[in-house]
Amino acid sequence: MIQNIKKSLFIRNVLTLMTGTAIAQALNIIIAPILSRLYDPHAFGVFAVYTSIVSICVVVVGLKYELAIVLPKKQEDAANVLYLSIIVVVFMTLLSTIFLFLFKDYLEIWFHIQGLNEFIWWIPISILFFGIYNNFNYWSTRQKSFKRLSISQIFRSISVAATQLGGGISKIGTVGLIAGQAIGHIVATVVLGKQIWKDDRQVLTSSFNFNKMKDLARTYKEFPKYSAPQSLINSLSQNVAPFILAAYFSPTVVGYYSLSLRLLQLPINLIGDSVRQVFYPRIAEIYNHGGDLHKYLVKSTVFLGVIILLPSLIIFLSGPLLFSIVLGKEWYEAGVYSQWMMLWLMFGFMNRPASATAQVLGLQKFLFYYEVLFFLSRLVVLILGAYYLSSLYTIIIYSIVGAIFNFSLIMTVIFLSKKQE
Repeated sequence: MIQNIKKSLFIRNVLTLMTGTAIAQALNIIIAPILSRLYDPHAFGVFAVYTSIVSICVVVVGLKYELAIVLPKKQEDAANVLYLSIIVVVFMTLLSTIFLFLFKDYLEIWFHIQGLNEFIWWIPISILFFGIYNNFNYWSTRQKSFKRLSISQIFRSISVAATQLGGGISKIGTVGLIAGQAIGHIVATVVLGKQIWKDDRQVLTSSFNFNKMKDLARTYKEFPKYSAPQSLINSLSQNVAPFILAAYFSPTVVGYYSLSLRLLQLPINLIGDSVRQVFYPRIAEIYNHGGDLHKYLVKSTVFLGVIILLPSLIIFLSGPLLFSIVLGKEWYEAGVYSQWMMLWLMFGFMNRPASATAQVLGLQKFLFYYEVLFFLSRLVVLILGAYYLSSLYTIIIYSIVGAIFNFSLIMTVIFLSKKQE
């Protein structure tokens, strides 16, 4: 059994990524009870709005050209896709900066955030470095250099933890949470970038070709045409809740929701992101060589389902009690939210292989329409809930809708992968 695991490149790569992610996530879990006592729910609510803005911008800041980095057969072409995507990131960051500073007063009023000017300039900084990091991430994935990804994740978490703890002890409020997150993006990007330059400098410096970049931009035009809008809709769907909850309820409600989401996603992302990171280039390789795509997809999905089942049951049965013990009594309501959010996150965890497979199968148009419908459904639930329901019942229905859509995506892609054979 042990020997079989050692022989499996897929398992080894997942474990390599999980090692770094585990250390990083363990640090986040350790400091969570401290942060929940240094910052109140209102501060976490404002932090969630910042995080949502950054998350929405980051998914389209490179127009999804970063996804194409793993696809070319030639290293030279992959390097030029990397350059192309980074150039797009810089340009799009400038546009987002102009937009934010033009509309900052409206954002402050709409989301009930006082003192937005104190931290708004952290937003474009976060977008820029997070966007560049994503490109370095996919380049490292192509090179199967998973160890350096793990190292960068560890440095990110240490930087975030140190800054956020320092900000909390210094009592500088929400800025401590936001600055910590932004500094984490910067540190992770610098650490990973230095390692890439050390290992891959020759291929990167010898490959730069502006005309080749233009050709590759046309070759992979489906990514900005379909994947970028689809990812934007997906990100809006994932991040619209803090905006609506802040506008119609309060930043405190957003704080309950966001901390629940953050803590639930820590262990989920430990495995899920590592599997997705390794699965995407592997599924592309299987597809290019005529392998059994359907079988590999089903096995990976079932594997994730087995892993997530027990934690989901524990949270559903004991969420409020666990949150009260770990975070403090004022976070009991967050534990109630977590019971229902876990249902949506469980299927979201399981759909990682399906999402990657859909990209490889060229189902960008299908994913776009799926995300539009998903986003509109969630938006309707949130708005109607804001007018007619309590915050808790709004979160419950919102989570159920998320579970239904994630399950539907899994089953649809499994069916379509079988049809491709």
